[in-house]
Amino acid sequence: MTSLPRPFPAKVGRSSKDQGIQPSAGKNICLIVGLTCLLGFLVDTLVLTTPPNPFALEWRVNLLQQIGDRSIVLLFSVALLMYAFFDQNRLKRPLGFICLVLGVAFMLSCVLVIRDSLILQKETLQNISNREQQVQSQIKDGRGDELNLPAPVTPEQLQQASQQLSNQVSALKAAARQGITKAGVASMGNLIAVGLGMIGLGRLGIKRF
Repeated sequence: MTSLPRPFPAKVGRSSKDQGIQPSAGKNICLIVGLTCLLGFLVDTLVLTTPPNPFALEWRVNLLQQIGDRSIVLLFSVALLMYAFFDQNRLKRPLGFICLVLGVAFMLSCVLVIRDSLILQKETLQNISNREQQVQSQIKDGRGDELNLPAPVTPEQLQQASQQLSNQVSALKAAARQGITKAGVASMGNLIAVGLGMIGLGRLGIKRF
């Protein structure tokens, strides 16, 4: 009785070979994409910090907000690099320490976001109030030409203009307060989330298996 050929060993051999190639190819892809995302984040950060003016409140607020919006790209790139280097302790551990430092830096930057947002809100509301006082003074002096009001101007018209100005200023203050608060909360949320992610990756990177 003739026995049938058994191709199973050959298939098993090819499967093992394929299994040995696929992880290496996947890590190479992660390495390429991770380095590309990291380079893009660094270029964006360089553009945002040029020209540097760290003592200007608006510059710091805008920089932290922009970095917070782009920080998820940094987290994604570092995660890919961590996976690519996971079997190489010589590269994985230094990357883990870098992640820890960045994670702590992101968390601490939230304090600066809160401080600068409060200061910016106070200054913005103060500028609006100062401008309101100037215009109210012009209204009281009856300077209709500067306000583009028809001449002669009656006291009733001046009173109506003053009331409209007060309403507009109140709405402007509310919008400014809401806008600055929302921007600060969004920046804090991004920085905290990415900071915790970085710390988690850092602990995983420095851990010995």
